[in-house]
Amino acid sequence: MIYIGTFSKVLFASLRLGYMVIPTDLVERFAAARYTMDIFPPYLYQEVIADFMREGHFARHIRRMRLLYSGRRRALVDQLRYSLGKTFEIHGTEAGMHLTATFRSERDDVAIAHKAAAAGVWLWPLSRSYMTRNVRKGFVLGYGNVAEQRIPAAVEKLRHILAHS
Repeated sequence: MIYIGTFSKVLFASLRLGYMVIPTDLVERFAAARYTMDIFPPYLYQEVIADFMREGHFARHIRRMRLLYSGRRRALVDQLRYSLGKTFEIHGTEAGMHLTATFRSERDDVAIAHKAAAAGVWLWPLSRSYMTRNVRKGFVLGYGNVAEQRIPAAVEKLRHILAHS
């Protein structure tokens, strides 16, 4: 099994540093491919992150962030179910920094996203993520950078926008 990830989402985006967990018998081949594709890897950043991990700071950071994001996710899911449960079906509530809310009836997610943006609520229309004609409409809702206490007001704005669309 090979596991590939990035530190961009768990630390900060401008770090631009990823990682791979691979079987030991593949390390030499993957290292050769890596050196062929990238002449100047960020050695300093790699060493700093390695020390950060070795000293236990990364594990503590991940635990703290999981608690923070799970609180935000729970607040968003609870508020969506309370305010808009008849409007949306909610998907992907277990982990991550995004979830998907699909409309239970036909709505124009792109037009609603434009109205929401004008009101200061940023939504990603789900229909834009499809390459086929058979699309589900709704939104990809991110909560990674939204303070938990701001979520109810944002959902209320969305409820108001939907009521007038």
